[in-house]
Amino acid sequence: MSLFDIKNKLYKKELDEDITRHEASEFDARIDSAGREDENPVRPDAWEEKKTWLTEEKKKMLKIGGIAVGIIVVIVLILVAIYQVRKASFNENRVTVSVDGSTQAASGKLLTYTIIYDNNNNASLNGAVLRITHPDSFKPDDSKDYHDESPTVSVADLNQVAGHGTGKIVFSGREYSPQGTLMYIKANLTYTPSDFNSQFQAAGQLGVNVVSTPVSIEVMGPQNLSSGDSLDYQISYKNEGESDFDNLEIKADYPAGFTFSHSDPPVSENNNVWYVGRLSAGAEGKIVVSGKLEGDVNQVKNIKVYVGAVNQGQFVSYNDESTSTKIILPPLAIGQTVNGLANLDVNAGDTLRFEINYKNQSVSGVTDAIVTEKLDSPVLDYSTLATDSGGAFDQSTNTITWKASDYPNLANLDPGQGGTIKFSIKVKDSIPVQSINDKNFIISSVAKIDSPDIQSTLASDKVISGNEMDLRLNSQIALDVKGYYTDPLISNSGPIPPTVGQTTSYTIHLKVSNVSNDVTGGQAVITLPTGVTFTGKTYPADNSSLTYNDRTNTVVWNIGDMKAGDGILNPPRETAFQISITPSANQSGSAVDLLDSAVFTAKDSFTGENLAAQGGKKTTMLTEDSTVGINGGKVQ
Repeated sequence: MSLFDIKNKLYKKELDEDITRHEASEFDARIDSAGREDENPVRPDAWEEKKTWLTEEKKKMLKIGGIAVGIIVVIVLILVAIYQVRKASFNENRVTVSVDGSTQAASGKLLTYTIIYDNNNNASLNGAVLRITHPDSFKPDDSKDYHDESPTVSVADLNQVAGHGTGKIVFSGREYSPQGTLMYIKANLTYTPSDFNSQFQAAGQLGVNVVSTPVSIEVMGPQNLSSGDSLDYQISYKNEGESDFDNLEIKADYPAGFTFSHSDPPVSENNNVWYVGRLSAGAEGKIVVSGKLEGDVNQVKNIKVYVGAVNQGQFVSYNDESTSTKIILPPLAIGQTVNGLANLDVNAGDTLRFEINYKNQSVSGVTDAIVTEKLDSPVLDYSTLATDSGGAFDQSTNTITWKASDYPNLANLDPGQGGTIKFSIKVKDSIPVQSINDKNFIISSVAKIDSPDIQSTLASDKVISGNEMDLRLNSQIALDVKGYYTDPLISNSGPIPPTVGQTTSYTIHLKVSNVSNDVTGGQAVITLPTGVTFTGKTYPADNSSLTYNDRTNTVVWNIGDMKAGDGILNPPRETAFQISITPSANQSGSAVDLLDSAVFTAKDSFTGENLAAQGGKKTTMLTEDSTVGINGGKVQ
């Protein structure tokens, strides 16, 4: 027997013994340490049961699951690979936008900014749009490179930016803002990378300080003033730049206690706005604002004025300036009233009764005081001037002067002593209106007192105190009412004289005029007596401005706004309508009332007063119609 056979035999024996031991311990009844048989021996077929739990169907499912997991892993690996490739091709951080230019600007000067966009990617940028946002006070120049999307956004359509491509947009314009304004020019680039479906953005901005403005403005006024005294504010403006400015306005914020009187040139809006319009390079202008200022002693009153323009309905200031006036207690005080009032509007034909009060407020007496009153207006009738005691009127200057010869206490005014001067003058009955500029009349009256004993702040004279009153003249409105039987505009019928039981029609003509100020809301109301009928015929035909209320028996003519001089410088407003009557027996032998009343009302745009004019009654005694006359007006 060979060595190989001996080895196999030995190993086989050991293997058989192992199997025998295993079978005894696994499948036979088990013997415990006490020699008792195990009550739950493992059956011989148990191994077979364990081996058969993994069925063919389960094996198939496990196989399919493994394949699915493998596919998922492969997909994830592919996506990761794609992402890595795309990441290498595009990164949004490698797309930049910047705004380059000066961070300081002069208002109204041409400003130029360079907007640079850079794509440092392999992928190109598709649908690229560059939006430039700026304040509404910045006015971009026209350019073929961009267009306006809104008042504050300009758009450049870039379409495509190649990989590793760069470009720029030159953006120019002018900023109109006051000195000290901080504005921003912002650029926003939206795009879609060529290997992505999502949209991305890149942005940049530049802050710019407005350090100066080419439109200068200055306001001057008195440093000291007694309460209630008259004063002038002088506003000067100039375009110191090289470019013209359009739609310029000057606006003033008055101090509390200031009462506006008038200005030169006349104010355009709300007593504090002047329309300048175009101000060419190097051009300048001046506005003088007159009024009076009231306040407590030692109060400081500030006025602030602006130069700018209205942009999208809002005033944009380019520059502003202010000055202050201190209220002081003057050594001599003077004041005045008209018809007992310190402020009033007057009418044509009014008598104005002036009362001037003066007083020495210093701690020592003053001598040789002189009081003057200057009256300035084309609507005053100087021939009616009457003073209570002396005084001399200088027609060349329209100034009345009173001295100690007229009022003895002016020779020596002790501390606390004063007096009163009275005079009167009439407003003309007929206001002179010869051109469209003859409107918004003001009667200016300035009372002053001076003495050589008190040093004046003015080198040219010794005026110590002055008081100004500005009386605004209300416009005159007029209503003319006439009636006709024979009328070229509306044909009438019926017997003349009117006959009991028979109907006769008449045409009523209305004319309105307005003299010296613009008026608004003009309306004429004509009240018809009961028994008078509105036929509905009007001139012009189908006149929508005429309405009739049958319950009140009134005809209303809605005239609307009227300019100063309507009916004087140009033809009056006119309309006509037809009425009819059927006289009753008790009216025989008398004239019949055609109109009870006619009233024309409107609001004065200059003074704010509500104006009214009466047209009077009208009967069948139509003296203005020669075909009717006196005899044709009584009922037969």
